[in-house]
Amino acid sequence: MQISLQQQLKQGRQYIEFWPAQPELLNYFAEYRAVIVSRFVLKYGAPLAALAFLLPILFIGVEQLKQALFYALFIGSLPVQSLFLMYNKSKEPLPPSLKSWYKNGVEKIKDKPVDTEFSLIKPTFLDLAKLLHFSYHRIG
Repeated sequence: MQISLQQQLKQGRQYIEFWPAQPELLNYFAEYRAVIVSRFVLKYGAPLAALAFLLPILFIGVEQLKQALFYALFIGSLPVQSLFLMYNKSKEPLPPSLKSWYKNGVEKIKDKPVDTEFSLIKPTFLDLAKLLHFSYHRIG
């Protein structure tokens, strides 16, 4: 089934938003580093692109217009690139070590009222992010 680019970017943003902003997650999940970088790029990508365009023109002159435009377009495209990469990461199945940890976590919260569906068959990184989001915001 084909998913449009807009839907892919939307799911990438959802994946980023599901990860709780907890510093201790850096110690356990390498994926969290990419989430932190993506949050930074989404927040500061547009202002940095504007600076990359304006500063060379202001300080060096109009002869730097092509280079300034190139750098601004590259920096301006980083938020879209990060959302697309996060979408791809969200679809990846969990490795065996995380899969067993994920299944144990789902078993522990089965008796709690859950409004999110947790997949036990082929869990993905998006499912892991949902479990962590639920754990930090509903339980803890």
